[in-house]
Amino acid sequence: MKRSTKGMLWGTAAAVLLGTSPAVAQVGLTSSLATVNINATKSSVLSLAINSGGTQNLASLTDNTTNNFASPVNITTTWDLNAGSNVVLVGSFATPAQALASGTNFITTTYIKGRMTTGTPTSYTAFTQNGVGTIGTAGGSLTLFTQSTAALAGNRTDNLDLQIDLTGHANLIPGTYTGTLNLQAIVQ
Repeated sequence: MKRSTKGMLWGTAAAVLLGTSPAVAQVGLTSSLATVNINATKSSVLSLAINSGGTQNLASLTDNTTNNFASPVNITTTWDLNAGSNVVLVGSFATPAQALASGTNFITTTYIKGRMTTGTPTSYTAFTQNGVGTIGTAGGSLTLFTQSTAALAGNRTDNLDLQIDLTGHANLIPGTYTGTLNLQAIVQ
């Protein structure tokens, strides 16, 4: 029995030595390389918000004089861009010859004027300009400001004053005239 115990001890020692040898050989062993693709997108932003004055009313139009709206349209323009030199705000009417309509009677953009004292037209100017880039209408637009985008992110808040100037127009047909002024910004 002693012999078999001694043989078992040598066998166990050999197994222990053999078991530790492969562990030493595994140090520094690496797996194959696995990769994870990471993508993150931040989109450019150009937004326009009307804070107040989104509905403009004149209780009574008077021929042959200027008719000012009581309160301005308060507008905030915000941008966060990766390129471009300027942000341009344009106001326009879709059909210049029929900017405001009362049945088959119209007020053209020649008589509708706007100003933005912090923008481009600091005095009242008719909406008779051409559009800018892809926005606005030929003969029915007005550039309200051109803002440099040297800082590619920013915002500004402006007041747009509106009036219907009927000076020299003494025969407007009575009625309720309605229309839509479109405001849109573009990066140039």
